[in-house]
Amino acid sequence: MSAGATPPRWTVSVVSHGHGIRALDSLRSIHARLADRPHRLILTCNIPEDPAALSTLPEPMRDRLTVIRNARPKGFGANHNAALRDSDSEFVLMADPELRVDEAVFDPVEAELRRPGAGIVSPMAHTSGGAPQDNGRMLPTPAALLRRYLSGELRDAARAPGHGQRDVDWLAGLFLAMRTDTFRRLNGFDEGYYLYCEDVDLSLRARALGLSVALLPELRIVHDPGRRTLRRAQHLRWHLRSLLRLWRSPGYRHALRARRTGSDP
Repeated sequence: MSAGATPPRWTVSVVSHGHGIRALDSLRSIHARLADRPHRLILTCNIPEDPAALSTLPEPMRDRLTVIRNARPKGFGANHNAALRDSDSEFVLMADPELRVDEAVFDPVEAELRRPGAGIVSPMAHTSGGAPQDNGRMLPTPAALLRRYLSGELRDAARAPGHGQRDVDWLAGLFLAMRTDTFRRLNGFDEGYYLYCEDVDLSLRARALGLSVALLPELRIVHDPGRRTLRRAQHLRWHLRSLLRLWRSPGYRHALRARRTGSDP
């Protein structure tokens, strides 16, 4: 950014794992909703990708876009940390490469983030067919996860429309919006996790600081889930390893104490 230039209001980080045009479509949808305010877009290519698709982007979007190409793949948290480490914007957004933002969500998201004690915010995710998703979730205790998977109920019913619940234990990494100073206060993601539980840990650490973690059910983003944990052995191993790290973490222990004492923010 040139000397004297106005800092962007938003810095948006999207990490592509070979998503190609889908990641660009995600950024395009976010750019369209941020077009009336200064913003910067950062695309991290975690594995080699054909750069030709970038030429299809409109020039105003290309002017705002920085592309990072990793020599070696990194984890979810490490990629977003690297992208946002030097951000000078008021807000940061970490978005999934298959996310679509089709509605005007940023005004109410900004209003929520400017509230005293605000931490992390996300609209409610729906599939392209309109089915609600579970991107705002409760604490993943061993007993809760066992019941969830044995029952086959992969979606948290508490997130269904009509419940109107805003305060959640954690937000999935589809759309994680926060103030940049909050991201710095949290020291970003814990890079000891790999692909799983980084979003859980970040949310629980925010709550341990007395900050809110809020799902906004009146707002909608679009994402079609592709759960791989139980279908690929390596993903299952990564998930279990991350869960063990999470269950030993200070943020998780604080969440358990808060649940027992009713002292949640």
